[in-house]
Amino acid sequence: MKIILHRLLRGRLSLKVYVFIISFIVLCGYILPHYKFYPIAPVTIAPAVNSHSRVTKHLSKLVTLVFRQFEEFENDVAESVASFMGAYPNMQILILNQSPQYPPYQFSTSNNTLRNVKIVSLDLKLDSSPNELKPLSHISTEYVLFVPDSTRVTRRVLQQLLLAATSAPTQGTAVGVGGSRLVCQQVKWNFVDWTLQYSKDSSGKICDAVQGQHAVIFKTSILHTLPDPFLFPFPESLYLQTAVRKIKIQIIDGKFSSGRSVLKTPISKQKASRRQREYRIALYKQLGVKAVVRDDGRVQWYGCKRETQRCFPPVQGTPSYILSGRNIPPCCRRNIRRTAAHVLRALLQAGARCWLETTSLLGGVVRGDLLPWAEYAEIGIHSADLPRVSWLQRGGADNDGFVWERATKGHYYRVAYSATNRVYVLILPFTPKNGTMWPADWVMAHQREFPERHLHPLAQIQFAGRQAPAPNDARAFLDLKLGANSLERCQKIGPKLIYP
Repeated sequence: MKIILHRLLRGRLSLKVYVFIISFIVLCGYILPHYKFYPIAPVTIAPAVNSHSRVTKHLSKLVTLVFRQFEEFENDVAESVASFMGAYPNMQILILNQSPQYPPYQFSTSNNTLRNVKIVSLDLKLDSSPNELKPLSHISTEYVLFVPDSTRVTRRVLQQLLLAATSAPTQGTAVGVGGSRLVCQQVKWNFVDWTLQYSKDSSGKICDAVQGQHAVIFKTSILHTLPDPFLFPFPESLYLQTAVRKIKIQIIDGKFSSGRSVLKTPISKQKASRRQREYRIALYKQLGVKAVVRDDGRVQWYGCKRETQRCFPPVQGTPSYILSGRNIPPCCRRNIRRTAAHVLRALLQAGARCWLETTSLLGGVVRGDLLPWAEYAEIGIHSADLPRVSWLQRGGADNDGFVWERATKGHYYRVAYSATNRVYVLILPFTPKNGTMWPADWVMAHQREFPERHLHPLAQIQFAGRQAPAPNDARAFLDLKLGANSLERCQKIGPKLIYP
């Protein structure tokens, strides 16, 4: 090495060596400035994605706008579409009609500026493919924004709405439209008791349902988990489906603008109200909703009435509702309760010795009311007092519309709520013999004789909102009829006590 250096300094190296050295120096002078040397390799952190810029830049690609909440006979859909298309020309817009639109919208989707607008009719056609009748098959974006009729977009509010939705992807996000006041509601769906209950949420921000004119956005994947997110009445049916799945709706500040007013005449308002009522009745019938408790405490009944048939078919062994895992519909229970009160009043006014019998007595002791699954009420009567009650002798409909009749098989009686609605109360005569009360020529599975001492004296018990006569030792009486520890077993196994 020293020899080479010495020769280099004295200029005694060959030409090739000098060329190699000069080339090496030039190459190093070019390459080395492009590299930095560190004692420890640095940690490289990728720049954070700005969600705001992503939402703003790609909003049209993220969201499909859906119009579902409007009246086909009178609406502001065309102007609402124009509002969104003016702000976001590339946004996908889906208009869902229940039937072919008439009168037609004041625009044509063949227009090149409306190429992203699609009108879909959901009426059944024999030549339709399955996907044509599934609105979700027309949606390919990550989010779906449901907008009511007569809405005008505000870019800032829409960006705010989408930012809130991306921050809470497992929820829905709602924003008001125009001057509407939004009410936050909690929803309780009691499948067993056929009852839907709404209540106001004082917090007003995280809800099961939202009432008032508003737009709401969901991640499309959430809608794929629902049975029918586009079902009428909308968005009530949508919120019922999300509430069952514990999917909450958050309300954000800000509002979209409202468009021109629609349904300005009394006739159009009545027509829209009637259609909404029809849709709601159809929905509740499909879901098996018989009573709706509103957030102001009012109860709306959608089950049977005196003029209609009862809500369950003739019983053959076990009632159909028990096999479905439900109690008797609340409207039927209410009608049985009314019939029982009417019968007790008629019997007592006639001076007949009567008392609550097995299942009704059990309900009175356990709940102070009918058992939630009982298909009828049972009242015992002393057979010697039958002649005192005129309606038991002549039968037929009394002045209040209750129908008294004697069973064709067996010496007992039934009182139906009406000639059409056949929920009923059983009147079961018992005959004393040697200190024992015996069924008077009739047989029922859970009925049997009992000591006459249970009726001397009769007690009073709370039943269906009034005091009713009952055997004086209810627990011993029920254990005799239904087996030992009947009260405890009823609370544990419910209807299996009677319908094993």
